[in-house]
Amino acid sequence: MSARILALETSTLSCSVALFDGDACLHAEQRCEEQHVHASNLLPMIDVALKAAGWQASDLSGVAACAGPGSYTGLRIGTSTAKGICHAQGIPLIAINSLEIQAYHAVTNEPLEAGATVIAVMDARRDEVYTQTFRWSGERFDALDETRALVIESQAGVDALFPHATDDATVVGDAADKTERLLADKGLNWNFIAAHPTAECARIPALDAWANQRFEDVAYFTPAYLKDFQAGQPKDPLGLRKSAPA
Repeated sequence: MSARILALETSTLSCSVALFDGDACLHAEQRCEEQHVHASNLLPMIDVALKAAGWQASDLSGVAACAGPGSYTGLRIGTSTAKGICHAQGIPLIAINSLEIQAYHAVTNEPLEAGATVIAVMDARRDEVYTQTFRWSGERFDALDETRALVIESQAGVDALFPHATDDATVVGDAADKTERLLADKGLNWNFIAAHPTAECARIPALDAWANQRFEDVAYFTPAYLKDFQAGQPKDPLGLRKSAPA
């Protein structure tokens, strides 16, 4: 029997799920909100996916979750949900680099020639992005560098910022527009694709991890946040918070 994998992607404002029966994607859904509401969206989306496939949770072979980097809240929700299902069903947990998932969107957007370079970029506030560069083999992506948080400084050279980039590189991610803006004076001939990572794009790395039994410890796995959690200023929509006395 082919592997039946539930994939969850929650590393950005986009929340998505996908069900794979081997190479076939039976169901995929994505919701993109202005604020992170993954906690209320994710479980109903999983329920819809299973019903669409005519499956129960007990029919799953494993669960694939985004391993980071990305939103602290989104990664925590996705990881805890995946771990809960794996623990309850006694099935393996697969962790996939969020930027690798993002890179596969470039292949779904348009065909890539073998050897093509794809730079995945994810928003990390202000002029900073999470990024990793990949090369397309014709069947899968191979990482050319490590996942890192990068401040795109206008005075820095492109070679210093993206040392593995080629003249015809494709930049894909929810920070593609920001990256293009910050590099506008470089005269680049890159292809910029603005998109959130989706669970549907996790098919190839998820199945590869399954085939090679690259599983995580359900009890102890934590995603790679790369940056510490930063709490925002509490909102005061009714204006009840008084100014401190002078």
